[in-house]
Amino acid sequence: MKALCFLRPLPLIILCGCAFSQTMSADWNLHRYAGRDYVDLREIAAFYHLPPFESVDKSRLRSTGDDQQMEVQRDRREIKISGVIHWLSFPVMVKDDRWLVSRLDLGKTIDPALRPEKIANLAPFQTVILDPGHGGSDQGAYSPSAWEKEFTLDMVRRIRPLLTEAGLKVIQTRNSDVAVPLEKRATIANRAKNAIFVSIHFNASETNRAATGFEIFSVTPRGAPSTEYEHLHTRDMVEEKGNPTDLASLALATTIYHSMQGHVVMPDRGVKRARFAVLRLSQIPAVLIEGGFLSNPSDLSKIVSRSWRDQLAQSIAQGILEYHRLTNLHIRPRTVAQYKKAAKSKESTLTLKDIPVEKK
Repeated sequence: MKALCFLRPLPLIILCGCAFSQTMSADWNLHRYAGRDYVDLREIAAFYHLPPFESVDKSRLRSTGDDQQMEVQRDRREIKISGVIHWLSFPVMVKDDRWLVSRLDLGKTIDPALRPEKIANLAPFQTVILDPGHGGSDQGAYSPSAWEKEFTLDMVRRIRPLLTEAGLKVIQTRNSDVAVPLEKRATIANRAKNAIFVSIHFNASETNRAATGFEIFSVTPRGAPSTEYEHLHTRDMVEEKGNPTDLASLALATTIYHSMQGHVVMPDRGVKRARFAVLRLSQIPAVLIEGGFLSNPSDLSKIVSRSWRDQLAQSIAQGILEYHRLTNLHIRPRTVAQYKKAAKSKESTLTLKDIPVEKK
């Protein structure tokens, strides 16, 4: 039977057009285009015991299983996995009647998203570094109600007691309205033992007031462009400090994001990749959350509500505790559909006591 095995990145092979070659131990039938290896979606569905992909329309395929689903669009980087959008490193290709996904995306996005409990050396943690974005002279995004720096600190103050009550230790990168250099935030994270790093931000767009929704970032894998960019650059070939934790960081991002989308009504902008300083310099699993757009009137009307921020804080805290259960017990975290099903049946989905943490 085929098995995916995640290895340390091999030495880079720079080919024409800065192509990137990375091997992954698995018995896949590989298809090579433009210097990159691809895997057929039919083979991926069979490996993960998903039903065969079926056409939604000329540009989309979907596989719907009992517990997991996937939907892809040709020539697009967005892929929906178990109810939330993930951004691939490279677009889905259609060649010779085959729908193809890059092997890098299979190993770095699809596999850890579908079965995070299989990630090797997934380290348990007892400490959470909460990072309120911006501060001091760095005010962040503007809104008529408050600066981003005020909302981020308020959110961390709402998340912290939920985690400490559950038995986790919490460290904040700032506790007041002070400027903290990005490098220092990563240093605080790297000093902690058995820890994860969660940075809280809110979004804004100067050109598109209609921009709306949640998104979450983890570090971009080596050899891949960040979500913002379409093509590989020299920087994409650099081994960042955060790269050894990229699989764990993606699992953390996915787990938190499912909880956010399962509890709070907000458009899904996806699980994305970036090399933000706090992500690429952190040597522990690290994510950056964007909790809606201060520049969007609809989003802002929610963000200014204390009860809405309480709900968002609870969803983030629950996602962190789901990740704690994953790392300690290797139990697959709940998906957005499972959260919504529980809510529909009037089960409590925001009770943190159902994910106990051993107090030390």
